Formats: sequence, structure tokens, C-alpha cells
Amino acid sequence: MSNIKVNSRTQWSALNPVLNAGEPGIEEHTAYMKIGDGKTRWNALPYYGCPGYWASFFDTTSQTAVADTPTSILLRSADPSNHGIRMASNSRMTIDHPGIYSFTFSIQFTNTDTAIHDVNVWLRKNDSGSSGDVENSDSRFSITSSHGGTPGNVIGAVNFVLPLTTDDYIELIWTTSNIAAYIHAEPSATSPFSHPGIPGVICTVVQVAAA
Repeated sequence: MSNIKVNSRTQWSALNPVLNAGEPGIEEHTAYMKIGDGKTRWNALPYYGCPGYWASFFDTTSQTAVADTPTSILLRSADPSNHGIRMASNSRMTIDHPGIYSFTFSIQFTNTDTAIHDVNVWLRKNDSGSSGDVENSDSRFSITSSHGGTPGNVIGAVNFVLPLTTDDYIELIWTTSNIAAYIHAEPSATSPFSHPGIPGVICTVVQVAAA
């Protein structure tokens, strides 16, 4: 059996060979594979499958923000088995390998006021200011008002799919129209019934295709 050809992405692109029909070629840093058809050059071949990089990030502390002020959502805990995606600066979900990635977040919002207040959440890429805001990624959630002395609660959940490259990072950014509406977390409890802890925010990142 012949050896499988392995090169860096840069080398493959520069060589741009025609692989024999059924012949595999691998990018050494990404583990992505292409399979030849005997006629198409490397750069025009599609990738075959993907290594399945993934991560799960969450935060177990309530978070507040100044009204109408864009603020990074903190994700200070991570699954120890995360593969190919890392956290930087407690908010920047950072990609180690180029690909197409799915981001899904769920956020526990609570409102202690007797009036409904709005919260917005959107994505920001590679930047600490508004120039990094991802177009058409904003969502608005109207947080139920306090009723009978019990705070209102709403779960905000959205999914996005984005093409990203090495060292790109994504942040979740939020604003609240009133400080009474905030990201709520609480520990596990046994009364009035037993339940596990409630993270303020969960965000999972899954590679869905090579690119």
C-alpha cells in the first residue's frame, strides 16, 4: 500500500496536484482530507468529512450590565474534553482550525422589575468594538416582568453557522434596557424541589464542515 501524502495547507495549495482516483491527501495541521478523482486539481477538490472540532462553554455566575451599553458575555467554565476550540479572555471563543462552525447559545434572563424590559444579544468577531459586529446576528428578547413577588424569567436561544479560520474568535455581546433585566445563574437546590444548578449562559460550538 502506498503512503498517504501529507502536506501543509500552504504546500498543497502551491503544488495543486492531481491526485489519482481514490488517492487521499491530508493537511498536516488540520487533519482535513481530500480524495482524488484522477482529473481535478487539489484546490478545486472538496474536503472529505471533517475531524469534528467542538466545545461547550458556560458560566455559573449572574451577570449585569449598564443599561444600553454593549457588554461581552462571560463564559468562564468549559468542558475539559473541548477539542480544537478554546476560550480566551473569558469571552472569546477561539478557533484553532479553519472550517464551518455552528454556534448555539441559551441564556437565562431574569427581570426583577414590574415592567417588561428588553435584552439584545448578538455576535462580534475578532474585535472589541462595534466594527466587529456580525451583520444580521442581533436578537431581542422581551423579559417578563416580576409577578406576585416572583421575578420574570425567559430563556433566549439562537443558532448561527459561520465560516471561520485559524485564530478567529467570536464573542456574545448583550445589552439590557434596564439593569433589572440581567443574566441569572443559581446553584443546585433541594427545596422546594430538587434541581441541578442553572448556568446563566451556555454556548456550544460544533464544526459542521471543513473549509
